[in-house]
Amino acid sequence: MRKILHALGRIRVRLLAVNLVALLVPALGLEFARIHERELLDALERDMSNQAVLVRAFVESSLAGGAGLDNPEHQRVLLSAARRTRTRIRLVDPSGVAVADSHADGPPEGPEPPPPYVLPRPDVPSLDVVREVWVDRGERWPDLAQRPEIQKALAGTKATYTRVRGRQPGVFLFLAEPVRKDGAVRGAVYVARSTRPVLVELYRIRSGLIRVLAVAVLFTGFVTLVLAWSISRPLARLSRASKRIAAGERGVVVPIGGGGEIRELGESFAAMKERLDARMRYISEFAADVAHEFKSPLTSIRGAAELLGEGAADEPEARARFLNNIELDVVRLDRLVSRLLELSRIEASADAMAPVDLPALVTRATERASTPDQPVTLTWEATVDVVLGRATDLETALINLLDNAVRFSPPGEPVEVTVRGGPPSRFIAIDVRDRGPGVPSAIRPRIFDRFFTTDADRDGTGLGLAIVKSVAEAHGGRVLVDSKPGEGSTFTLELPARR
Repeated sequence: MRKILHALGRIRVRLLAVNLVALLVPALGLEFARIHERELLDALERDMSNQAVLVRAFVESSLAGGAGLDNPEHQRVLLSAARRTRTRIRLVDPSGVAVADSHADGPPEGPEPPPPYVLPRPDVPSLDVVREVWVDRGERWPDLAQRPEIQKALAGTKATYTRVRGRQPGVFLFLAEPVRKDGAVRGAVYVARSTRPVLVELYRIRSGLIRVLAVAVLFTGFVTLVLAWSISRPLARLSRASKRIAAGERGVVVPIGGGGEIRELGESFAAMKERLDARMRYISEFAADVAHEFKSPLTSIRGAAELLGEGAADEPEARARFLNNIELDVVRLDRLVSRLLELSRIEASADAMAPVDLPALVTRATERASTPDQPVTLTWEATVDVVLGRATDLETALINLLDNAVRFSPPGEPVEVTVRGGPPSRFIAIDVRDRGPGVPSAIRPRIFDRFFTTDADRDGTGLGLAIVKSVAEAHGGRVLVDSKPGEGSTFTLELPARR
């Protein structure tokens, strides 16, 4: 059952179902033709009834004038009334014998034209008024006197009857109308007509609908194939690629095909896969860097512990030195862990961006970094006061830049902070300038890498500028450095300006 539901839920099956709905239109048309057939047959019988009433009125008028039922004038009138209608009209006397017949010399208009190549099968019309049906079993139709509709008419009741035979025309309608004189039944007008005209008309309607249905089938089939090729096929390829990626297969090329939204979906999926690959590479490199940075202090701790265990603990001076080394390594590890946690928090943060009061944030950071021996000055040149971001992360990045600037600036030389930019510029920039020795050009491309430091002797972890870079990229900005040996450095944190 689940497999069936899964198959029915596929896009190509749904597209086929939608297109099949279009086929309901000609199918409903066929049903309409069936209803129309009933209407046509009803109209045919009404025509026959009207004809019979007119002939009856004429014959009754003639009888009232003293003429007999077999008056030759009646034959002429029947021939005239039957002309162009293909209706056979007879006058039947009280004994059931036809005394006048419009078709005595054959149909006035000649034989009926041959039926279309394919006609609907002879069937019993669905006339409500037709209650009795006679089906040809190969026997001759009964004589007029034995026919029930004649007997009813001669008894004074109008009657209808339907007869079906194997050859064309296959279905005939019969109607008998009593003829009276002075209230007594003197005979009957007997009208017969084939339903071939109705069937021919229905044949034309149905053949037209069948042609429409055939064209609709071909068209919907073609549309289904086109849609399946342009929609379902690219999605199926994308689904297969997704399953391979989900299974952990590396190097899977995401197929991009189709057009419109399908192509955009493929491109987005490929971009997501590239980002996932980059993230995987980052995690791998990050783990390797962490292992490398932790290995040195752990090796030092293990060596000191081994020496203490081998007897150095008995010498107070050696014991104190090794214990001090262990404490320094533990402090370094603790500092590394704290920095790594901070970096991980920033990179994995899912907090929404919010308006940040930039003047207040920069003022807090500069006041925190400023000391009497190492002042930090602030110059505001920006045209906006608010940016979108995470205030805690932005303040951490700015404090890292200020700590570096204060650390490398000569005593008494102020660190200069300048905030500039904003609309019409797309970015707002925070410059942190120091008067330190500058950053050599050889190491400048690496200073934002994790664990790269030139200040290990002063407990540098190599993660401060990496955190600044992560914060800038998380906010859609960047961090730049401009440095001249001996003249100091300027680090610029650029953030998108809020418009």
